Amino acid sequence: MVQSFFVYGLLGLMLFLLGRISYLREKQSIQLHRKTSFWSWEIFIALFLFAFVSGVRWNVGVDHLTYLSHYLRIQNGLNPYLDKEIGFEFITNLFAQSGLHFSFYFGFFAFLQLFFIYYAFKDHRYLYPFLGIIILFGPEYLNWMNGMRQMLSATIFVFSIQFIQNRQFVKYVLTILFASLFHTSALGLIIFYFIPQRDYFKSRILTLFLVVFSLILGSMDFWIDSLNQFSQLFNLLGYDWYSENINVLIENNQVSNIGPRRLSLMLIPLLIIWFSPKLKVTYQNTFFLTYYNLALFGFLLYNIVANLNHGLIRPTTYLTIFIIPATAYLLDYLRTNINKMYPIYLITFLIVLSYLPLSIFADEGKGKADYSNYKFYWDNYDK
Repeated sequence: MVQSFFVYGLLGLMLFLLGRISYLREKQSIQLHRKTSFWSWEIFIALFLFAFVSGVRWNVGVDHLTYLSHYLRIQNGLNPYLDKEIGFEFITNLFAQSGLHFSFYFGFFAFLQLFFIYYAFKDHRYLYPFLGIIILFGPEYLNWMNGMRQMLSATIFVFSIQFIQNRQFVKYVLTILFASLFHTSALGLIIFYFIPQRDYFKSRILTLFLVVFSLILGSMDFWIDSLNQFSQLFNLLGYDWYSENINVLIENNQVSNIGPRRLSLMLIPLLIIWFSPKLKVTYQNTFFLTYYNLALFGFLLYNIVANLNHGLIRPTTYLTIFIIPATAYLLDYLRTNINKMYPIYLITFLIVLSYLPLSIFADEGKGKADYSNYKFYWDNYDK
């Protein structure tokens, strides 16, 4: 546990400081009427540190050892353990057949995941100090280390929002097709180009009512049996295992009690909702409204399916990932108004930092089922 707090804490601090440096560099460049290059030294170091820590991990993320077994089988000339999308298999075969250590392989995927998020906001670097710590200390990092194929596709989706906003259909479709090379389910994201860009959650009171309704609906099971009708859709979107085993997944639905971790996941969106009128005005020249809409749709959908098997929750991550930029905008707004909002800023910041430590405490002592505490591969891997 001590090692986990040290590694995660140091990485989080470095991401925050490097993000701060990048923001100050951009601020100075704007004053001098210069264009800031994305590939500055602080961005490279941030991406490298994130990739390194993620690359040398061991059993962090539920599927980590499954991906590792797949990689090692290819490297040793055995039949692949998995048979996945062409982009994923291309990278896997490229690294494995080059004889590279698996830490480079996992580090590369983590590098790509963070790269697409950072690159999406390269012109809004005031968010950089917050993006890294939101990803690391919220639920996203463990999600990224678990379903790394789908989460890479999700980060590419975040990057692609600019093409929706700028009405660049060809670029958007090509980007989504690229994302689908890592997880077929990304193909379903093409429909978002055709959804009108409106303020779907204009009323805070109505939005809060929808949150309560989604929680109530999620606690009921009368509608769960109807999921059988969607088995073909799961198969089409690349969730073939879930399609074939949907009856088992439905029967094994799990009650997700609102404990400390679930509460932390709820409080941040609620704070974003509460401050949304101010955020929409302050950041009206950004894509905040789109991020907010997608984040809220994801939050409501997650509340509805939270009591189902984890496999049926996974598709919601394409939307819940937008809580990252929405939270970053909230923290930036509170920071710029810190003189009158310091207590709220501090409370919000602490909530943002709470999920990962709570997971560390919750998983401590679970042995091989501990997917949160940080472990180095060299302490656990016996070749």
